[in-house]
Amino acid sequence: MTSPQGATLSDIRVQLSGPTDRTEQTNASGQLSMPSLLTGTYRLRFEGEKVITFEKEVTVQTGKVTQVDVMLNPAPEPKVVSVPAGPASPPTPTAPGPKGDAHTLEIPKVLEKEFVGRQPRHESLLACTGNLRTSMIQLNDPLPTRLYDSADAIYYVLGGEGTIQMNGKDTKLNLNDFASVPRGTSHSFTRRGSRALVLLAVLSGAPCEDAK
Repeated sequence: MTSPQGATLSDIRVQLSGPTDRTEQTNASGQLSMPSLLTGTYRLRFEGEKVITFEKEVTVQTGKVTQVDVMLNPAPEPKVVSVPAGPASPPTPTAPGPKGDAHTLEIPKVLEKEFVGRQPRHESLLACTGNLRTSMIQLNDPLPTRLYDSADAIYYVLGGEGTIQMNGKDTKLNLNDFASVPRGTSHSFTRRGSRALVLLAVLSGAPCEDAK
C-alpha cells in the first residue's frame, strides 16, 4: 500500500467481501497478508483517516498467491471556516465530473457484443457525465457488497432473475423490477435461475471518472 509519492501506508483498514469475509490493517511496511482464502472474486475496500476510500475487485485461486498493489490518494485537508451565528446554509453540491457527449444506445446490441458468457460478471459503461454514471452489469456469480457514502444508486432488471440484499434484507427481483438504493445503504446481488442477471445501474451523486 503506497501513496502517489511511493511512501508506504500503515494502519490502512482493508475489508474483504466475497466467499470469505475478513478485515485486516496494513503493518508499518504498508503490507498485509490474508491466507486461506476460498477461490472466487472478492471486493477489497481500503479506508484510512488520511486517504480517500478506494474499492477494487480481485480474483483469488486457492493455493496460489495473489499479489495486489494499491496506490491510495491522500484525503483533502479539512478547511476551517468561521461561520456567523444564524440559519444553517444548505450543503454545497458535489463538484461535477467531466461532461460527456449526448448519445443513444441500443441495449440489445451492447448486450450481444459484450455478453458475459461463463465469466463471473461483466460491467459495460454506457454513459458517464457530470455526477451521473450509467452501466450495464451482467452477473453469473454474486456481486460483492457495495456501499456508496455520497452517491445514490438505482437498478433496473433487463434480463434474468435475482435477489438484492439491502442492509441484510433479501428481496427477489424479476424482469422489469426496479430497486432504489439511497446513499449509505449496503447492498449486493445474487442470480437466480439458469440465466445471467442483467442490471441497468445508474449511480448519481459521485463525480464521473471518465466522460462518455
